[in-house]
Amino acid sequence: MPIGLFAFSNHLTHSTHFTHLRKRFATQIIRGAAKARFCRTLRAGLADARTAPYRKFGFTLAEVLITLGVIGIVAAMTIPTLVTNYQKKVTETKLRRFYATMTNAIKLEEAEIGSITTWLPDGANGETFEQWYNDHLDKHIKSLSKSDLGSVEDGVSSPNPNFLVGLVDGSGFVGVNTEFPTGHGNYAHFFYCTELKECGVNKMDGKKSFLFSIIEDGTFVPSVIKSQSKTREELLESCKYGNYDNPEVSTPDKRHDCALLIMRDGWEIKADYPWEQVILPQK
Repeated sequence: MPIGLFAFSNHLTHSTHFTHLRKRFATQIIRGAAKARFCRTLRAGLADARTAPYRKFGFTLAEVLITLGVIGIVAAMTIPTLVTNYQKKVTETKLRRFYATMTNAIKLEEAEIGSITTWLPDGANGETFEQWYNDHLDKHIKSLSKSDLGSVEDGVSSPNPNFLVGLVDGSGFVGVNTEFPTGHGNYAHFFYCTELKECGVNKMDGKKSFLFSIIEDGTFVPSVIKSQSKTREELLESCKYGNYDNPEVSTPDKRHDCALLIMRDGWEIKADYPWEQVILPQK
């Protein structure tokens, strides 16, 4: 090959190689710049992600206080209703259980010694409720405590002593034999309480304490014998105002017919049940 042609060919080769290197270097520079730009963008995004919520979505003290105030108002409106509804359910359950416990105990004793009409409580002849209960029902009922409360009712001495029984579910009752059962058909009264601490002689407030009786045919019933024939409307009014002995005067804790009303409603406390007693104004 002539010297001139060789030199030109060699020059062309070096020139092409240099161009290729230059393009390759330029490409690397561009890629590096792009990568650096991406890193800067990523770092900026992360920084915004850490700080944006606090900057854009934070709550002021006034907003927090208003929110807490609204929550407090809603709680004040709803919690009492929830508590009352829960208390009603507990009352329904315990009343149903007590009624079943007593009727079952009487049936078990009848299976052993015969009809209850032959062993009715006999307060007229001096038999105390304690004697009668221990002889016939105590062995069929699980209890935690028993105690004699004496013979005082509403501050007045009574010929028949009262007897307190605490049951295993935390409830209890005060029992007393009546003095003249043949005159009114009630042979024994049970002042049942859903919580033992709420038990009291002649106490029947319609919320935590209720009246049951054993009547002349030996049946265990809510309220007293004369109330068994009342209509629901009559029971509702009697439970609302109370005081079976004197309907024209409302006496606290003297709501004889409330348990019977609940039983008539299938052991449910209906929406129209007078949970709070209404006291009539004195005439």
